[in-house]
Amino acid sequence: MRTRKKILALVFAGALSLGIGYAGWQAMASPDVKLTYYTVEPGDTLWDIADKYREDDVDIRDAYTDIVKTNNLRGDQLIYPGQRLLIKDGRATK
Repeated sequence: MRTRKKILALVFAGALSLGIGYAGWQAMASPDVKLTYYTVEPGDTLWDIADKYREDDVDIRDAYTDIVKTNNLRGDQLIYPGQRLLIKDGRATK
């Protein structure tokens, strides 16, 4: 029984690692997209970060969804100061 739990834990950890890796790879698939890491500061929200880094012609909801998907987050998940997020940097167009 303990061996079965260990195997399931390893399979889960592997699947989680693959999911995170895939999300980062998917975000990098477009060659003209600049990616950057953002370190969350006290008081930051995903909406604020999405608004700060989105391109002018991108709806904030789409920018928010990109951050959530790229970082394998849930939409209602809290973020914490010091946490690093991989984001598409659209500031160059602002």
